[in-house]
Amino acid sequence: MLKRITSAGMLILVMGSIILLSIKFSIMVDVFVALVCIASVFEFCKAIKTLKLFQLSIPCMLFAAVYPFMVSFGFTQLTFYGFTTVMLCMLIFFHEKISFNNFAYTYSMTLLITISLSALIRMKFIDSEHMPMYFVLAIAIPWLADVGAYFTGVFIGKHKLCPKISPKKTIEGAIGGVLFCIFSCVVMLFIFQKLFYGDNINMNYFSIILIGFGGSLLSIIGDLSFSVIKRSYSVKDYGDLIPGHGGILDRFDSVVTFVPYMYLVMLYLPIVCK
Repeated sequence: MLKRITSAGMLILVMGSIILLSIKFSIMVDVFVALVCIASVFEFCKAIKTLKLFQLSIPCMLFAAVYPFMVSFGFTQLTFYGFTTVMLCMLIFFHEKISFNNFAYTYSMTLLITISLSALIRMKFIDSEHMPMYFVLAIAIPWLADVGAYFTGVFIGKHKLCPKISPKKTIEGAIGGVLFCIFSCVVMLFIFQKLFYGDNINMNYFSIILIGFGGSLLSIIGDLSFSVIKRSYSVKDYGDLIPGHGGILDRFDSVVTFVPYMYLVMLYLPIVCK
C-alpha cells in the first residue's frame, strides 16, 4: 500500500508540472499524450508478444508518437491513411512471419489507444483558455472512480462484479466509485471556479455531473476490457514502470475509454458557460 501511495504521489507531481507548463505552453498537452501513447502501445505489444515483430511494433509506435501532434497541426487523416497503408504492406510482404491475428490486434489497439487519448488534445479547440482545468478533469475523473470503487469495495463490497475477469471488483465498489466520482467532480469544479476563475465565468454543473456519471461507468468498462486482454495472454500487468500500479497502460486503460466521452459531452454541453 505504501508503495502504491508513493507512486500515486509521484504521478500527481508529474501531472502538476505538466499542467503548470501547459498554461504557458499548450504544446505540453500534445507532448504528454504522445508519450503516454508511445508507452501504452509499447506495453501492449510486449503483452501480446508482437514487440519483437518490428515490422508491426515500430510503425505502431511511430503512429502513436506522431498522431497526437497532427491533431493540433492538421493532417490526422493523412497520418491515419499512411499508417494503415504501411501496416497492410507489412502484412503482405511479411505474411510468412506475421499472422493476421497479430496484425489485427496490434493495429486495432494502436488506433484505439492513440485516437482515444488524442481526444484530450481536441479539447483545446473547444476552449483553449481553460485547457489546464480540462486536463486535470480528464485524467483525474477515471482515477477518482477507481479510488472510490477500491475503498468502497474494501469496506462494504460483497457481491462480485466480474469475478472471472477481476476477482476483487464488486458491485458495491462500482456504485461507490460512481457516487464518489460525481461528488469529486462537483467539488473540483467548485474549487477551480473559486480559486482560479472567480465569478467571472459560470460553470455548468449539470455537464460535469453527466461527465462524472458516464465517465465513471466507462472507466470501469475500460479497466475490465484491458483486464480481459491481460488474462487472455496470462499477463498480470502491462508493465512495471509505476511501482504498485503496473505500467502506463495499467494506469491509463480507463482514461482511454473516458476521454472521448468527455470530449463529446463538452461539444454539446460546455463545462464553462460563456
